Amino acid sequence: MITFDKLKLVANIEAIDILDEDRFQMQIESGRKVALKFFQEVPFLLMIKVDYLEQEVVVEFCGKVLGKDYPKLISADTIRTCFDNINDMGFCNIDVEAMMDADVVKADVTKDVRGIETERLTKYLGSHISNYKLYVTRNIRNGNLVIEKNVISRKTKKRMTIYDKAKEMDKAKNRSFVEVYQLEHAFDNTSRFELNLNSKEQVRDALHLTDNRLKNVLTSTASPIREFVEKVIEPASSPVPLSDKKSYLTKLVLKDCDYDLEKVEAKMRELYQNKGTNFKKVMEPYRTMMYQMANDENENFYTNLLERLT
Repeated sequence: MITFDKLKLVANIEAIDILDEDRFQMQIESGRKVALKFFQEVPFLLMIKVDYLEQEVVVEFCGKVLGKDYPKLISADTIRTCFDNINDMGFCNIDVEAMMDADVVKADVTKDVRGIETERLTKYLGSHISNYKLYVTRNIRNGNLVIEKNVISRKTKKRMTIYDKAKEMDKAKNRSFVEVYQLEHAFDNTSRFELNLNSKEQVRDALHLTDNRLKNVLTSTASPIREFVEKVIEPASSPVPLSDKKSYLTKLVLKDCDYDLEKVEAKMRELYQNKGTNFKKVMEPYRTMMYQMANDENENFYTNLLERLT
């Protein structure tokens, strides 16, 4: 089942009743009310904008709206709880049935993987990028790994982040939330994958849909995170014996490039000017050497990971 940690929805204005306007910031133009906006970040992200000119309501929220059920994330099974918890705040009433026809304009597809050390996971993924020219990786100071498509267009730019969810929930900004809902050990040994879909087109493409209606998004059978990993990652092949001279030269190149395959590929592209060069083949000895040096005892690591991302 597909799960999310953030959704942004656009629905007909009739999908919401305002019970307490004082909780909203009112926008006035030419002496008339044109919009109402509610925004909070604590204890969870919630934004509601009622646009009287466009006759629509925009609702954005994250998985923390689920409270004690946050580990379940946003899904077809929990979406009603999300809206019920918003309604329980007392300042508006969201029509759940009407919202099921809302358009999903942004979404963070999310998958929690347990039982694999995040550090090992990010090192593996960061060192097995299939094409460093097409995909850019960034290791954030906090240990997060970001992989994004190297394009300018926002419509086609996809970004995936992998991080230690337990460490993230242990930050000062989250401690109160964790204590209130007794989630102290809910994310132990959990690596979180988040794929940011920032347009309606990206949502449809990633979820294999023809429209953006919430009810169809929640019931999609696609596995967008797995598909992204399969496109981006080049799994290590079985170790291939290298001649002593070739092994020595391969190690020298890796050392000169700080054991960073992205730097190695950049160097190879400088040396190989022929447009027809098969860089996958050129990079194979360096991937193999990195694989051997990592001494990965689990030969099925990639396959097991894909199964967990389904």
